[in-house]
Amino acid sequence: MTRVFPFLRPPDDVVTAGPWSRLTPDGSELLPDTLVDWDYSTTLSLHRPASVDGLRLRQLSGLTEDSEVDLSVQWYATSSLLRGLAWRTPLPADDGFDVPIDFQLPGDDLGGTLELITNIILRTPGPGRSRAAASRPGSVLWSDRQRVLLEGDNTLFPIATADFHDLPYPTGAGWYLHIDEDLDGAALGSILLLVNERHEVVMRAVEAAGSPTEADRRVLSALRADVLRMLVERALTDEDLEEENDYEVGSLGALLTKVVRNAFPAFSMEALRRERQSAPALFGSRLQETSQLLAGP
Repeated sequence: MTRVFPFLRPPDDVVTAGPWSRLTPDGSELLPDTLVDWDYSTTLSLHRPASVDGLRLRQLSGLTEDSEVDLSVQWYATSSLLRGLAWRTPLPADDGFDVPIDFQLPGDDLGGTLELITNIILRTPGPGRSRAAASRPGSVLWSDRQRVLLEGDNTLFPIATADFHDLPYPTGAGWYLHIDEDLDGAALGSILLLVNERHEVVMRAVEAAGSPTEADRRVLSALRADVLRMLVERALTDEDLEEENDYEVGSLGALLTKVVRNAFPAFSMEALRRERQSAPALFGSRLQETSQLLAGP
C-alpha cells in the first residue's frame, strides 16, 4: 500500500545514492545482506556516495531556496534496542551537490539486524513556501533503508577477556558466560562471555577466530557448544520463561526462547524440561548433536 503524506515530497530521482560499502583491512567492499564475520568487537566503518539536486528538491517540495534541509543517516540495532544519528550534513540549494557519507558505528552498540535509514529532513521552512509544502521541522522529504544481518545464523554476544585470578571464577577455566536474571532486559546488556587470559589455548583460538587453524577450530567448536548448553540450561531452569510469553524483540527472554526453538524445533520447551529431568544423559547427547560439537569448521 502506498503511503500518502500530508505535504509535497519530491520524486526519488532528486537523490542519487550509491550502494553502502564497508572499510576492511584489505580496503573497501560492498556491504552484504549478512556479515557472517561480524562480532561485538568489530567497529563498522561505513561509506556511501550520494548526490542531491538541492534546488530541484526544494522546488518540487513547494519550498523556497531559503529553506534549510539536511541529509542524515540514522541507525537502529534490534539486539541492543539502541538507535542514534550516525551522520548529518546540510544540503545547499544547488543543482547538484556531491556528498560522501562516512561514519563509524561501535560494535558494542550493535547486534542482531542493523537498519540504516538515509533521510532528507526539513530543518527550517523558509518564507514564501507553498501551502502544500512541509512546515514542521523534522518532516521527512525523502528516505531509504537498508537492513544488514550482523549475526548470520549464530547468536553472538559481547566477548571480553579477563584474568580469572582476579575474578571469582576457577583460574583454570577457559571461559565463563554471564547471564542476567531479568528476562525483560536487553539481551545485549544481559549476556557477556568472559575468556580467561591465563588459558593460552582458548585465548589463541579466540584471537585467531577470523582465520583459525584446525586446532583453533576444535577449541572454538567446544566454546560454541558450551555457550549453547549454558543458554539452553538457563532457559529450561527458569520457570518464568514460557514459550507463549510475548517478550519484546531484543530482550533476554526473546533471545533465550529463540535459542531453544532454533536448537530443538521438534520439541516443546516443556518436553525438553521433562527429558532433562528424566534422562539427562540423553538430553546431553541431544545438545551435542544440535551444537555440532567437533563436527567441523
